Amino acid sequence: MADTTIHALALWAGLHTLLMLGLALNVTRHRFKSGTEGYDERRLERAIRAHGNNIEYVPIILLGVALLAILGVSSVWVHFLCAVLLLARCLHAHGIQQEAPLPASRVAGNLGTWSVMLITALALVYLSAVA
Repeated sequence: MADTTIHALALWAGLHTLLMLGLALNVTRHRFKSGTEGYDERRLERAIRAHGNNIEYVPIILLGVALLAILGVSSVWVHFLCAVLLLARCLHAHGIQQEAPLPASRVAGNLGTWSVMLITALALVYLSAVA
């Protein structure tokens, strides 16, 4: 694995970890506010869902991208997949915390996440089959 690929992977793992921390801190912020007069408990629920949903997808996708890096994909692919994933997860986190039933950012975030997951999975299957 080239140094540039491992550095790309480390960069994106760090950025995704920062997003995870931000979502966790947002849950904590809402927990402190809950119970105060006029506070809407649905805000806390949406913050928890944004954090939990991120936890459901990001680790397995980052593991898949790490395996792609081990299998020799270029740092360009690592940057592309992880950047799209980060954008998608930010869009989803924003959308899931909105009052609207199905905001466009949430839909775009889901589609982006699933696209990266599918590309990563197919690339892993293909690269393992041609080895």
